[in-house]
Amino acid sequence: MNEDSDGDDLAFGNFTLRRRDRALLADGAPVELGGRAFDLLATLAGGRGALLTKDALLRQVWPGAIVEENNLHTQIGAVRRALGPARDAIVTVPGRGYRFVLPVTSASPAGAPAAVAPVRLSVLVLPFLTHGDDAMVTGLAEGVLESLTTDLSRTLAGGVVISRTTASLFGDRRLSARAIGEELGVRYVLEGSVTADGPRLRVNAQLIDAAADIHVWAERFDTLLSAGALAAQDAIVGRLARMVALRMVLAEARRAALDSVPDAGGLALQGLGSAIASRMAPQSVPAARALFRRALALDPDNVEAAAGLGTLEAYALVNGFTPEAERAERLADAEGLTNRVLAAEPEHVGALRARAVVLRAQGRFEDAIIIAQAVLLRCPGDPPACRELGLNHLYLGAPEEAVHWFSQAELSGPADPARWSWLQGLGRALLQLERDAEAVAVFRMVVESSPDWSFGHGLLAVALALDGQPEAARERFADFIRHQPDPDARLPARLIRVPRHRVSPAYHQREVRLVRTFAALEQACA
Repeated sequence: MNEDSDGDDLAFGNFTLRRRDRALLADGAPVELGGRAFDLLATLAGGRGALLTKDALLRQVWPGAIVEENNLHTQIGAVRRALGPARDAIVTVPGRGYRFVLPVTSASPAGAPAAVAPVRLSVLVLPFLTHGDDAMVTGLAEGVLESLTTDLSRTLAGGVVISRTTASLFGDRRLSARAIGEELGVRYVLEGSVTADGPRLRVNAQLIDAAADIHVWAERFDTLLSAGALAAQDAIVGRLARMVALRMVLAEARRAALDSVPDAGGLALQGLGSAIASRMAPQSVPAARALFRRALALDPDNVEAAAGLGTLEAYALVNGFTPEAERAERLADAEGLTNRVLAAEPEHVGALRARAVVLRAQGRFEDAIIIAQAVLLRCPGDPPACRELGLNHLYLGAPEEAVHWFSQAELSGPADPARWSWLQGLGRALLQLERDAEAVAVFRMVVESSPDWSFGHGLLAVALALDGQPEAARERFADFIRHQPDPDARLPARLIRVPRHRVSPAYHQREVRLVRTFAALEQACA
């Protein structure tokens, strides 16, 4: 272990701990931290990855005092709250103590801290380049930088996002991504450009692995200015925030899988990566569940593992992947996990999303809408939140409102792994409005996006039949039977994994034509 003076500053991630001044800074800005919590953080960070037992921490932080262990737990919680997205830097070793796992460097208080090793899910968003001297486009690019930095800091579970002020210092592109990563201790750099072409904006974005200086992901897309610059900015940020977060999680999950002795944070990332990569296919649920449970066994306080497991159980419930005999237990687990995370971090976006799904599974549609709207206040345009608004409005008997929200979710783009989940809702809403030809087109995209979701084939068959294409409908329903050979599992009632008595009578009335068509196709293909 490296030795350092008690007066040295300690640097980790985007934080600096000034021990002589008894101050914690994040990107140079002070972070509120109580005196005892400061001493605890200084002790943990000074340990540089070593296991510090509970007894050792009690002796060092409360010298000469008789203190109960729950005081240590309280101050650990205070430190984790102060670290925010980097809270996983403190790892609980069950029954033994704690470790501080971020790389720590020291420097004299008068000097600058040395370069730090990159941490998981850490990113710098560079200012977006513009072409020409259009003041509107320049202002929009500046807004994209600010909003994207903010939204990523909220949506990137357990991540570190460098502040916009620091990012602006690197806008001249004089340093390579590798040099930026070494200087700031970030794993990824996001760069991009915005170009105006009449009523259109062309957006290019690239996510770069800073250590390797190679592209992890790149995308080019257009958005329209017809609704105004602010709407265009929201569309750009909503799409990029979602995809950048997903790509970083997938990349870090692959890294974590290579660790010979994975920690709780790495296991949680692998669980998230498994669910994302499989598009939440039913066969992926057991493996992802096992990863989250292993993470919680190592660290019962790991927020991201608890949020991930709660999300997994909630989605498995509403998508019909949970056996009937286990539904009550799994729903209670999902509710307990999400409530536990939100008690510790009331604005945890992932847990809020999961909470909305839990409420939908309970048939509390109005409450679910409130939670989904709370997510949108933090992350405008968030696709999962828009999907939840669409589904809950659908069950409340408002298909027109549902179509609006499903369409908003679709703005995230065709590459989103969860795209099928809002497209199937959009198709169902269109069928309720008897816009059958549009529903056919949507369900074709559902089947392409998630061919393993058996009901996609059944719904496409129904849409084809209602659109006057009986032969194509029978062919597609035969595919449905091949994907789902159990006749009971093909019943339309299995599509709605929410309490039917809580669903609006208007919904049930509009579903009559769908149910009758299902029955007719089942008989025709028997």
